[in-house]
Amino acid sequence: MHGRLYNELSLEIAIMPQTPLLIKSGQKASIDPALPDMQFVRTRRRLPNGEVSEVVYIPGSSLRGVVRAHAERLLRTLDEKHACYVEAKKFCLRQNGLKEDKEPADRLYKESCYACKLFGNTGIASRVQMSDLHPAIDPLRESRFGVAIDRITGAVAVGPFDLEVVTDARFEGRIVLRNFTVGQLGLLGAALLDIADGLVALGHAKSRGLGRVCIEFTRAEFRFCQPADGKIPGVGELADQELKRKYGLPDGDTLPIVGFQAAQRNALYYQASSDDNDQIRGWLSEAAPRWVQEVQRAG
Repeated sequence: MHGRLYNELSLEIAIMPQTPLLIKSGQKASIDPALPDMQFVRTRRRLPNGEVSEVVYIPGSSLRGVVRAHAERLLRTLDEKHACYVEAKKFCLRQNGLKEDKEPADRLYKESCYACKLFGNTGIASRVQMSDLHPAIDPLRESRFGVAIDRITGAVAVGPFDLEVVTDARFEGRIVLRNFTVGQLGLLGAALLDIADGLVALGHAKSRGLGRVCIEFTRAEFRFCQPADGKIPGVGELADQELKRKYGLPDGDTLPIVGFQAAQRNALYYQASSDDNDQIRGWLSEAAPRWVQEVQRAG
């Protein structure tokens, strides 16, 4: 199914910390006493003046991990069979006795759990791509200090140690969702909206109040291979009957939205876009309940 492009959502977002944020670097603590024990992850970027500088950023893998973990949590709340348990090595394909390198793609997709159908596994590719999020403004950073307490004696077991946190910043990046069903769009939207509303935290020390963020949806751009007036069509609506049968795609895979219009941009694709944060949130909110309906219909 990845060999064709039926529909696509390109979603540009900005993440702003509401409480101090720390995405820990994998590097070990330096012997330099001037550096914090726990550093924010960094990358090197060229500035407009040509100089190369190290800047803090949010890796796409960090955001993706939080989004997938929360999406799986939502799925397991409905029924545990809809998301496999990595910790217990209960992978959906292995439980069904399939070998990833010897099975056709359509069977691997049909036998995967709902979470893997969206985020991928060792047998099928992910529908979601997340870029790194780089700072649009110079982030404000500070050091926080802490200790680890021995739960038996009540004395200090480790520390004191210092953490480098970002207190104010604007990190910008992009999420791309391809060949999605309306339910998959809804599950991704539900996870992002929960993060945007502060219900899910990012990074280190979440239980100590760090990592609460808000998300601004700066631009959403849909592309479809067929006209889409007054609705967002999923791949189950756009694909032919043979592909629907092979992959087990849902029937009635459309999301009616008042005023949604996709204009033809070239000889093949139709496009609809918005730069309004409230409108984009409204689209995701309308799609969010559909993953429950899709999962229940699939059994």
